[in-house]
Amino acid sequence: MLVDPTALLADAPRVREALTEAGWSAAALDELLGAGHRQHLDRGELSPLLRRSSGSAPLARLARALVLGAPVAPGTLPDSWVGPDGRARVRLQAVRHGGVDVTVPHDPGSAAAAVEAEQVLGVGAASLTLAAATPRRLVDRVLDLGAGAGIQALLAEDHAGQVVATDRNPRAVAFTRLAAALGGVELDARAGDLLAPVAGEAFDLVVSNPPFVVSPGRRYTYRDGGYEGDELCRRLVQDLPAVLAPGGYAVLLVNWLHLTGEDGDARIRSWFEGTGCDAWVVQRELAEPEEYVTAWLRDTDETAFDSLYDAWVDGLSGVDAVAFGVVAMHKRTDGLAPLVTLDHVDQPTAPTWGDEVLAHFTRRRLLEGDLLAVPLRLREDVRLHQVATRTEEGWTAANQLLQQEAGLRWSGGVDLYGATLLAACDGSQPLGDLVAVLAAGAGLAPAEAAEQVLPVVRRLVEQGFLEA
Repeated sequence: MLVDPTALLADAPRVREALTEAGWSAAALDELLGAGHRQHLDRGELSPLLRRSSGSAPLARLARALVLGAPVAPGTLPDSWVGPDGRARVRLQAVRHGGVDVTVPHDPGSAAAAVEAEQVLGVGAASLTLAAATPRRLVDRVLDLGAGAGIQALLAEDHAGQVVATDRNPRAVAFTRLAAALGGVELDARAGDLLAPVAGEAFDLVVSNPPFVVSPGRRYTYRDGGYEGDELCRRLVQDLPAVLAPGGYAVLLVNWLHLTGEDGDARIRSWFEGTGCDAWVVQRELAEPEEYVTAWLRDTDETAFDSLYDAWVDGLSGVDAVAFGVVAMHKRTDGLAPLVTLDHVDQPTAPTWGDEVLAHFTRRRLLEGDLLAVPLRLREDVRLHQVATRTEEGWTAANQLLQQEAGLRWSGGVDLYGATLLAACDGSQPLGDLVAVLAAGAGLAPAEAAEQVLPVVRRLVEQGFLEA
C-alpha cells in the first residue's frame, strides 16, 4: 500500500535537520555510494551499495534507510517515517542541477515493478531533460504543470518570487508539499488537471513534464494522458498561452506523431497557429512504433511486457514514428504571426542549456533584419578544430570543424574563408564591412561575396555560433 505523504509532513523539519547535520547532498552521497549508484538502484543491485554504506556514520544510516530502503536503524528517523516493516515509508533522491541542490521524496519501488497506478516516481531522464532546457533568469512567477514529486518546482524556487506546482494526482501534490518542507522552501502546490488549477492567472515561466506518452488508456497517472494519440500535447500547446504573461516563456516535453502520408514536422508546426507565441521545437528522438512501445514497457511494465505489447502496437496503426522533444514558447507582445522553428538535435547537449532558449528567440528577431548592418561576434565557447595533412610545404589544414562547448553543442565544417570571417567577428564592425574586406582578398565584388556568405552566416546565427 502506498503511503499518504501528508502523514509525513509534521516530522519533515526533524528529518531535514537530521539530513543537514549528516551532510546530506548529492555530492556526499556520490562519494559514499559511488557516482554510479543510481544505475545500481535502477537495476535493483543493492549489495554493492549496502557494502559501501555499512558504517555507523549518520550519513551512512540515512542513506541505507532513505536511498536503499534497508531496515531503519533505531533513532535514525521519526516513527511517523517508518512503516510496519521497519523500513522508511518514502525514498529520497538528492539531485544537484545547475549548481542547485534539492532533495526529492518519492514512493519506494520502481516503475518497472508496476507498483501502483498512482505511484510517484523519483527523478528520471525526462525530468532532467526538462530541467536542462529551463531558463534560469530571475522571474516573479513560475508554474510547474504536472509537478510529480516536485523536482522542477524545487529548482525554480531558486530563481522565482513564487512557484505554483500543479498535478492531477493528489499524491503527487502531497509529495511536492513534502519536498518543500524537506527543503525549507515555500511552494504553492495545487491539485487539478492541466490548467484548471491556475485559470485566470499569469506566469512569467511555465515548465511542464506532462503525461505525454502516446498510449492506450490511462494505466499510470504520471505517464498516460488518457487522450487519443498526441492530443494532450497539442491541447497543452494551444492552451498554455492563456496563462503566460506578455513576454513570458514556456518549456515543456512533448510527443508528436508522424502519421502515414503526413508530414510530422508540419503536424507539430500547426499546433502553434493562433497561439500568439513564437515557438522552438527541439526534436531529440524519433522512434518507430515497435521501438517506442518496447522502450516504455521496459521502463514501466517489464513484468507484463508480452501481455501489453501487441495491443499497444496495434493501437499505433497508421503511425510511422513517434517524435519526442522539447518545445519552447515565447509570448509575443506585438500581435504579429508566430515564428516556428524546428531543429533535429541528435548530438549530446550540455547539462544545462536553458540560456539557449532565451537566446534563440532573440536570434530569430535578429534574422528578420539586415544582417549586413549588424556587428556580430563569435560566441566565446566556440572552438575551431583542424585536421592537417603533411605536404612538401609543411602542414596544411585538410578539415576544419566549428564546435560549441556549451548549449546544444552544434558542430559543423567551415572553409578557410569562413574561418577567417568568423575570427574577425568580434562585435566591433558591421558584418557588411567584414564581407567587403573578405571580398577584396578573394577578388570578388562585395555584393557577390555577400550573396555567398549570407546563407552560411544565417545558419551560424540560427545555431548560436554568432550573436549580436
